[in-house]
Amino acid sequence: MIRRLAPVLLVLGLAACAASPPARYHALGDGAPLGSGGGAERLVELLPVAVPAAADRNEIVLTGADGRLDVRDNDLWAGSLPDELRGLIADELWRAAKATDVYAAPVPQGALALPQYRVAARFERFEARPEGALVAATWTVRRLPDGPAAACRAAAHAPLPGADAEAAAHALGQASRSVAAAIAESLLRLGGKSPCPAG
Repeated sequence: MIRRLAPVLLVLGLAACAASPPARYHALGDGAPLGSGGGAERLVELLPVAVPAAADRNEIVLTGADGRLDVRDNDLWAGSLPDELRGLIADELWRAAKATDVYAAPVPQGALALPQYRVAARFERFEARPEGALVAATWTVRRLPDGPAAACRAAAHAPLPGADAEAAAHALGQASRSVAAAIAESLLRLGGKSPCPAG
């Protein structure tokens, strides 16, 4: 009996695979150029980024008005979410401060005289809701080797024009870039009276 059913089950399984929609990949970055090239003016150890457990997955997650999570199985982040967010921060650090990420990378002998910093970020909110995308993070930034650390927080909101994954990815990217820009600004302001950006 099982031998007779095996071909039927195989055909049904193949049909189900053929009918499933193809995966779509989304990135948080907007593809904007990083600006001028040239040498770095600062070195930054940008530590791995922490993200909320509910959002730390390959699939894009939308949050309904009732708080229920809608996991979009066929809409995936181009990379792991922590790596996507870390990449945004690294881009903004370069744009704003000509700071290059040297985490887990050897520092060239000629660059050892540059100012060195460490940034550790934890994203606390990463949500796409009907009313818009909300991204919030806390982070510390310090001058190495033993400068005092500044602890900062920023939140950003972006409108969500539709209930689809593409609109959610765009809005989450926009809000995430705002938070990443605040992190970069705090590095430039470090040492002043108010290292954390307002707002």
